[in-house]
Amino acid sequence: MITVVQVAGKVWSLCWEYYSGAGDAKPDIDRLMGCTLALQILLQHVRDLAKGPGAAKLVASKELIESTALELEREFKSLRKVLALEGGQDIRKSCLKWPLQKEDVEKIIQLLERHKATLITAMDCGQMYDADYSL
Repeated sequence: MITVVQVAGKVWSLCWEYYSGAGDAKPDIDRLMGCTLALQILLQHVRDLAKGPGAAKLVASKELIESTALELEREFKSLRKVLALEGGQDIRKSCLKWPLQKEDVEKIIQLLERHKATLITAMDCGQMYDADYSL
C-alpha cells in the first residue's frame, strides 16, 4: 500500500511540473491531479485502517483491496513513465509539452475512478461484515 501511495505522489508531482507550462492542457492536468490526490488520500486511509484497531473490518475484503492496490500501482507506474519521459529527456529539460491527449486523460481518470469505487466498496463491505458478526 505504501508503494502505491508513493507512486501516486510521484505522478501528482510530475503533473504539477507540466502544469506551469501546459497552456491549454491545464484542465486535463487539473482533473488528473485531483483524481490522483483523491486516490492517494483514500489509499492512506485504507493503509491506516489496515494498521490500526479497525484492521479486523478489512478481513472480508482484504483480497479485493490488495488486488486493486496492485492494479493501481501498475497504472500509476505506467503513467509515471509516460509523464517522466518526453522525447527521451527529463521533463525539466524539455519544452514541457503535455504528452497525453484529452481522450487518454479521460480513459485514465475513468480507470482510476473505478479503482477508487472498488476500494470504497471493499471498505464498506468490510464494515458490513464486521457489523454482521457483532450482532
